[in-house]
Amino acid sequence: MLILLLHPSKSYSHCRHRHHSINVTKVRSVHIAHCMTGTPRTLYKEEVYTTYKRQALDILGGDLFVVLECGNDTEFIHGSRIEYHSQEDYSAALKYLSPRKLEWVPLGEHFGAVDDRAGYAKWKRCLKHIENAEEQNGIKYDFIVRSRPDLYFVKSLPSPDKLPNDSILINPYYECLEDIPSGYNYTWGTNLTLCDEKNHGLSDIFAIVPRALADYYMGIGYATFAPVGVCGQARYEPECLIKAVLVKEKVKVEMWPFIVKIMRPARFCHSQAWNKYNSWC
Repeated sequence: MLILLLHPSKSYSHCRHRHHSINVTKVRSVHIAHCMTGTPRTLYKEEVYTTYKRQALDILGGDLFVVLECGNDTEFIHGSRIEYHSQEDYSAALKYLSPRKLEWVPLGEHFGAVDDRAGYAKWKRCLKHIENAEEQNGIKYDFIVRSRPDLYFVKSLPSPDKLPNDSILINPYYECLEDIPSGYNYTWGTNLTLCDEKNHGLSDIFAIVPRALADYYMGIGYATFAPVGVCGQARYEPECLIKAVLVKEKVKVEMWPFIVKIMRPARFCHSQAWNKYNSWC
């Protein structure tokens, strides 16, 4: 599906007299909240946090809200034992990103979520911080950009004027596509080419969420009676919950050609089980 986002230009004739005036329509600024949640893992890497600022924060502007989970000394993921870094190791990254709100939460803190296998409870926790900021500001944000701290943004995010206010934008499963086009004129709805969409959920790596739809998406971890059958064979996967809830609530979802990858520790990539489509080392 091809979507062309065209913006009509307006021209004015040259003013002959200095006392002539032109009525200019004032464009309302777009208010963006960035929500970063999860175990920080490779956030300490300079290429991770500087690229995030350049490709996301600097493009969209706005305020950053961060909810990070304290880790054990090591973590066993997909057959690899990964060593964690201390909070002090992330100080340079956090100073560089300058979040409006930073919260470290204990390992295993689920905040009463129904399903927190993939850390979805921290999404709603982050939304709570955003709501507090909105109350202080006296104005609501227009969009929430939800990400995780170990993402590498290969491609700049689209400018605010390109964002629709009636759809949640999610990165596609990269293994399901033959190519990722440049720019943001292409989106995918139901045809992912290489995958059977009936047996998939929706990626939880990244999303841009209109504020009006945030309660549905950011509260995924607290959902009950979600129709997980819509995911077919993937019904027991955590990401199925995203698709099931949004289908139940009739929320429109579009997959845009974002290119965001999980930056993994080098040792992780020695495992044969890791997803080579959504990760880099």
